[in-house]
Amino acid sequence: MLRRFLLFFALLWASLGAAQAQSTVSGRVVDGADQSPLIGANVLVRGLSADSVKSGAAADADGNFTVTGLPNGRYELTISFLGYQTLRRELTLAGQPIALGALPLATGGVTLKGVEVVGQAAAAVQKGDTSQFNAGSYKTNPDANAQDLITKMPGVTVDPSSGKVQAQGEQVQRVLVDGKEFFGNDPDAVLKNIPAEVIDKIQVYDRASDQAQFTGFDDGNQQKTINIITKPQFRNGQFGRVLAGYGPQDDRYRVSGNINSFKGKQRLSVVAQSNNVNEQNFGTEDLLGVVGSSRQGGGGGQGQRGQGGGRVGGGGGGGGNQGGGNNAGDFLVNQQGGISKTHAIGLNYSDSWGAKTEVQGSYFFNLSDNTSRTDLLRNYVAPAGSTRDLRYNENSLTTSRNINNRFNLRLDHKFDSLNSILWRPSLSVQRNTGNNNLNGRTYEVASGEGEQGLGGNLSDYRSALTGITAGNQLLYRHRFQTRRRTLSVGLNTTYNSKNGDNNLLSSTSSVDTTGATQTALLNQFSELTQRGWAWNGNVNYTEPLGQYSQLQAEYRISYTPNDSDKKTYNFSPGEQSYSILNDTLSSVFKSRYLTNAGGLTYRFQNQQLQWMVGATVQYAQLRSDQEFPRPALTERNFLNVLPNAMVRYNFSKQQNLRLNYQMRTNSPNISQLQEVVNNANPLQLTTGNPNLRQENQHNLFIRYSSAVPEKSRSFFALIGGSYTDNYITNSTIYAAGGPVVVDGIVIPAGGQLTRPVNLDQQYSLRSFINYSLPLAFIKSNLNLNANATYSQTPGLVFEQLNYSRTPSAGLGVVLSSNISPQLDFTVSSNTNRSYVRNSLPNQVDRAYTRQNTALRLSWIIVKGVTVQSDVSHQLYTGLAGGFNQNFVLWNASVGKKLFANQQGEIKLYGFDLLKQNNSLSVNPTSAYLETTRTNILQRYFMLMFTYNIRNFGGAGNNALPIDGGRPDGPRRGGFGPPGGGPGGFGPPPGGGM
Repeated sequence: MLRRFLLFFALLWASLGAAQAQSTVSGRVVDGADQSPLIGANVLVRGLSADSVKSGAAADADGNFTVTGLPNGRYELTISFLGYQTLRRELTLAGQPIALGALPLATGGVTLKGVEVVGQAAAAVQKGDTSQFNAGSYKTNPDANAQDLITKMPGVTVDPSSGKVQAQGEQVQRVLVDGKEFFGNDPDAVLKNIPAEVIDKIQVYDRASDQAQFTGFDDGNQQKTINIITKPQFRNGQFGRVLAGYGPQDDRYRVSGNINSFKGKQRLSVVAQSNNVNEQNFGTEDLLGVVGSSRQGGGGGQGQRGQGGGRVGGGGGGGGNQGGGNNAGDFLVNQQGGISKTHAIGLNYSDSWGAKTEVQGSYFFNLSDNTSRTDLLRNYVAPAGSTRDLRYNENSLTTSRNINNRFNLRLDHKFDSLNSILWRPSLSVQRNTGNNNLNGRTYEVASGEGEQGLGGNLSDYRSALTGITAGNQLLYRHRFQTRRRTLSVGLNTTYNSKNGDNNLLSSTSSVDTTGATQTALLNQFSELTQRGWAWNGNVNYTEPLGQYSQLQAEYRISYTPNDSDKKTYNFSPGEQSYSILNDTLSSVFKSRYLTNAGGLTYRFQNQQLQWMVGATVQYAQLRSDQEFPRPALTERNFLNVLPNAMVRYNFSKQQNLRLNYQMRTNSPNISQLQEVVNNANPLQLTTGNPNLRQENQHNLFIRYSSAVPEKSRSFFALIGGSYTDNYITNSTIYAAGGPVVVDGIVIPAGGQLTRPVNLDQQYSLRSFINYSLPLAFIKSNLNLNANATYSQTPGLVFEQLNYSRTPSAGLGVVLSSNISPQLDFTVSSNTNRSYVRNSLPNQVDRAYTRQNTALRLSWIIVKGVTVQSDVSHQLYTGLAGGFNQNFVLWNASVGKKLFANQQGEIKLYGFDLLKQNNSLSVNPTSAYLETTRTNILQRYFMLMFTYNIRNFGGAGNNALPIDGGRPDGPRRGGFGPPGGGPGGFGPPPGGGM
């Protein structure tokens, strides 16, 4: 051990010593007129001495660049950017870092007329942690949008289960346009509203928080981000699309439009849609309301998703609610299954107010009427020694209306070169009314004996819910005269208001120990009022320790008070009103969570090696105070040391290895703490637990990236996982032989009670590998990927500890054409094998396979005539209860371009031509394996007209042909209704079953 320590110390000392003779040059490249950042500007530092040292960098999303590892001497700095004059400056380095500040470039780059430059730019370049792709290296159809383009790039895919874009195995959480937010934090709205033709480059990276970007310290709050760099000639003008379509079968219709106006740094966009073909919303945050009835633990859809948000083959059932179904406190849910009628509008504004203030804002309105029919089957983990298979089956019909308003603003003001303030307010107002009709039953299955019923339930559940969420983030930042000495002060506040009422009518039957059937009737009315705040303050100070080292000191305080009041009344036949208070189903509850934390972190960075190590001491107080139906006070104190570490090693400019470790704590929410029964489904009761403790989670990830630009190849590998102590999971108690009373709660025969508890040894592991390369002989790109996961989730079943272990492995291949805009195809296949294993003995462990193969083809047969076809085969095997799937979804269209510049198109579109479309989701938990099937949109035909708006003054003409600049050339249309924006190669949205 001592020998290893001495070796590490020697290597560290050697790296520090070698760094002393090197210098760093940094600065910020901006537009000379409005001081906006020039993203992707090329920076070159070339030595003037005989050995002629040369090094370079590209400006990031804020225009900043840093060139490190430069020996002392004289250099020439050269900065160039398309459409701007090149800047040159001589520098003399003498061992000290040089901060050049803002470096403005003047417009008016040289335009070469009559000169054709022939060559091929590198398709992919790895710059540190950023993967940069040249959009011109990937050919798409002329009507394609940004999502169509990026999914042709190495390591970027669309998850077949959720329809979300993934990059390097992680879901993309934010998409920027020229380094600025566009439509808030909704990636779908950006990718479906930016035409591929205006894109110059695509950058994929892990975006640090605003605090981390300022201080240079990685706080672990990273988001997988795509930055779209537009071509300079398209930054002034208007573009967009309008679409109208109608199908006489079932009166299917779709109307949508978007218009984007770019004028330098000022950008205004408007999107709108109205349809009954299940394009539900612009983002998954819009929906609030009633889901399925008694679903717990989340949906985890496993199928193909349709365009615009609806799932087509294997869509989920609306994403479930952890802790119990129709809980009026569960306001925010994922996109709903079933079929929706939607009306929506969105606005986005971005501008620079002078040289010191940047502002971005967005507003969304969404109204959605949803109908969801769900067939659900749960196979439960049986108690030790049991020879029977316990199951629960449920059929439900849910109708709901969701109304959502969302507003977001980001204002970044720089008082001067040393002081700035960032303000991010947000507001969301949601209203939901819903009705759920449910028919559920619990039964046992024994080999050779058939089914034996234990209990059943018929219920009607109606609800009206309102939610308000307001947020406010304020961050003041100050740079001292000494470089890398900074001070920042932040204050974040969040307010949540949840109000709702509901009616429940139910008839629950159960079989007692004598075999007789008992029936219980419920007629109840409930009211819920919840108020919650979250106050978070922090002070952050960084101090340089030499040329390559830095120390950060941080203090954080957080206070989260929450109040909840739920009252349930039984119907009084005599008074003909809901006047009888039900103590078991009512509660008045308060929770308070206060944390104080202080920490130190040390950081070292040179050209090759960057590492950080630190720790935070956190003291937390959790107080749970129940006032009704019986007073109860619980107070818990927690003292934790939370370490963090990061190492990044650059083998070269194109290869790097990164390791991240962090420990976090998570407090239980008020719905988990409040000990009130939710009986929306009397067979599936849920309640809270005021004795919950906070979770302690350890996270470790290792990432390796490599690119060979001259061969357009790239490789990415990730392995990591998490381990959680005091994991908040579920304890499930069944009443199999007759009614059971637990803490005053009566569980009917065949019913269950679920409550959250803390258990240890929860962990998950995952790995992902992606390799991309061009196939020159067929002018296509090949993307190969493999993944493997393993998770262990503890739970209490029949008061016995059970570990649900779910290993899985998958392979995927995507072949996308890069031939020409005349012929575009994508062939993909993904196969995943999953297992469900339980630690309790004598369990029926399961293995199931999901396989999806798809072909997407678009072909310009003759001038202006297009044919598109999208065929997808979905296969599910290994599921019980007749839930296996094997079907083909086929969509196709034929279209004709109109007008001189072919900006219009009329097309006949057919969805699900074989009428086989289906839906399925699988959700393993520690207590059961859940399989859900939901209604889904099936075959229809639609005649559609689209018109593309293109007016770019900077491009040299006002009617830019959409075929890439050839006025006499044909252009290909989008494949069906676009997902809220221009272009769209893929089916229109599907729904549930």
